[in-house]
Amino acid sequence: MSRMGHLGILKRATVVACALVMVSTSTAQAEVDVLEGQPSIRNKQLYLEGRHNISVWFGSTVNDDYVHNLIGGLSYRYFLESWFGLGLDVAGGFGADTELTGAINKQLSLGQETFALSTSTLRLLLHATAEIVPFEGKFMIFGAEARIDFHLTLGVGVALAAGTGKLETEFGVMPVAGVGFRFFPSDWIAIGFDARDYIVQRVLASPRSGPIPGSEFGNNWLLSLSIQFFFPTEPEIRP
Repeated sequence: MSRMGHLGILKRATVVACALVMVSTSTAQAEVDVLEGQPSIRNKQLYLEGRHNISVWFGSTVNDDYVHNLIGGLSYRYFLESWFGLGLDVAGGFGADTELTGAINKQLSLGQETFALSTSTLRLLLHATAEIVPFEGKFMIFGAEARIDFHLTLGVGVALAAGTGKLETEFGVMPVAGVGFRFFPSDWIAIGFDARDYIVQRVLASPRSGPIPGSEFGNNWLLSLSIQFFFPTEPEIRP
């Protein structure tokens, strides 16, 4: 084949290639135009947005010096968005002496006289709460699909620290911060796990003799398990 024949074939191939590129570009642009402004997920179930959440929970503080706080409570949330909810938490508890307190009491008890270290317990917790949900999605458990979310908890309220012995019962301002997650075995029931820090101003303990130490803010780390109920029981579906 002559050189001119080769050039003709090359020109025709170039024209065909350009035409294919233009067609594919036009098709891609048409698809973009159709999808423009459309939601990234269709028929999404709104497990949080627009729903009320009532939780029953129980937990215990950890790494305590003198008294473990066993606490149970109720929480309410209303989720304005899938990532943001507001609510109220109320809880009550009682204390159980740690091994350190037991050892101190035993060591300082003399003869018939029993020594008891004066301690304080978190008796009542009440705080307004904001819940931020940075992630929610699906996962598989035992071959079934379930929903899960991770959340951050921020709040402020008051705490009642009940004293024993010579320590008085006192109220104080209480900031709260925490993290947690929950999964939905059904559309309206969830199981949650949370770790929170209740920052309370109080006197942890005081010996029988000598002045009472000054109260100060301290961390009270609480781990809790909850069962949560969502209303309406059927989540809304966003088209």
